[in-house]
Amino acid sequence: MFEFIELPPFAALRDELFDDEEFVAFQAFLCEQPEAGTVIPETSGCRKVRWSAKGKGKRGGSRVIYFLQLTKGRIVLVAAYGKGERDDVPRGWLKRLREAFDHE
Repeated sequence: MFEFIELPPFAALRDELFDDEEFVAFQAFLCEQPEAGTVIPETSGCRKVRWSAKGKGKRGGSRVIYFLQLTKGRIVLVAAYGKGERDDVPRGWLKRLREAFDHE
């Protein structure tokens, strides 16, 4: 089992993108498959995973950026956004993610 840590950018949008049941299911999914997301280049190991919203499928769902701290038993939920908002992680985020997690 993992401890989940929600950073403010994720927490601010969580209720918009997930209802309680979906969020519990998402956490269970990450506990079973902690390396499910694609590693985002230039971020010191942050991952991006697709999560389908009810009735929208994976292509219409959310994207969650997280950092896996396997040795500490933690999953840090960094940010989330709806698929319609952007396709890729903004370049400005890459630098901040790299700086934040480079020492982990």
